[in-house]
Amino acid sequence: MKETIQSHINLSDESYHLLMNIAVERETKKNRLIFQPHQPTQKILFLKRGLLRGYKVIDGIEHTHHFYFADWFATDFNSFLTEAPSQIYIKAIEDAVYLEFQKQDLLHLYHKSHQLEELGRIIAEQAYLATVEKLANMQLHNLAEKYQLLMQTSPDLMQRVPQKYIASYLGVSEQSLSRVKKQVIS
Repeated sequence: MKETIQSHINLSDESYHLLMNIAVERETKKNRLIFQPHQPTQKILFLKRGLLRGYKVIDGIEHTHHFYFADWFATDFNSFLTEAPSQIYIKAIEDAVYLEFQKQDLLHLYHKSHQLEELGRIIAEQAYLATVEKLANMQLHNLAEKYQLLMQTSPDLMQRVPQKYIASYLGVSEQSLSRVKKQVIS
């Protein structure tokens, strides 16, 4: 975790130790639900190992919102920042190990350490930029281009994630994704 943070901000050892003192390490098995909707999100995770999927259920259909990879943070940022009830489920796609940080503990640390407050801002900015990039990709590219971009940015995704989740993430049926995959490969 320290290396990941240091790639974004020069965090002092003191600030890092303050952060680690509020962290709770947890493990979860594949297919276990970590976040549920309908209440404000009060925690953020740093994924050490594994892969998580964030999704919404609309009219009984799951719509993949995000994949959370190791060495970065996972939460429903909209709910975390606004205190609105979450609309996102977050489930482990693989066995996972993560550090859990409670929102109130983080807010308390932000008052103690300007560096940690800046880190919180950087994490929120990265989440925002990822959302903006996904929206632009969905609006500006056809399915073949979206698929190719996803494979460029996350090349091992196809081996780690069921095709139905990738299709859902791209906003298409599994059959449409299969056709595009065949076109791209040939």
